[in-house]
Amino acid sequence: MTWKTLSSKPVYQNRYMTVTEDELETDNGDKVVYGIVRKEPFSVVIPWDGTKLLLVGQYRPSAEIFSWEFPMGHAELDSPLVAAQKELQEETGLIAHDLTQIASFYPALGTMNQLGYLYVATSWTLGERDLEPSEQGMQLKWVSLPDLTNLIADGTIKDGPTITALKYFELYLAKNHHE
Repeated sequence: MTWKTLSSKPVYQNRYMTVTEDELETDNGDKVVYGIVRKEPFSVVIPWDGTKLLLVGQYRPSAEIFSWEFPMGHAELDSPLVAAQKELQEETGLIAHDLTQIASFYPALGTMNQLGYLYVATSWTLGERDLEPSEQGMQLKWVSLPDLTNLIADGTIKDGPTITALKYFELYLAKNHHE
């Protein structure tokens, strides 16, 4: 099942995204119009010391909330692995010695083509943070796995990629525990 693109025109563009209006023909011949947000891949990193996970907290103007999340960011011109390394150091100061990719996922298939890559970092050294202007004031918090689950259950954490990452991380832990 694939749809044919009849036309696609950019309606907005900046450094991080392009929004297009696409006219499509469905498999049964219907014509539909979609607004699609086109973004480069992004990387999410779960810093895991064997007991706790590291979250970053920052204000998100799009939702007008303070949000606890795993470190993440756009790949832009880098590979997802290089982006993961950069975001981890920039946001937390951790310089990863190993990053294991455990999953990839689309966070919003109904409106966006962006693909996320999920990594686990288990070995690092501490370096310097290098926060962007929009990240100034970013906080760090180490949490246990049950604490993270509770933060999601009570609505403190609402970030989709962080919630998705937790599920993949639980599957990763279960698989590695049985091997």
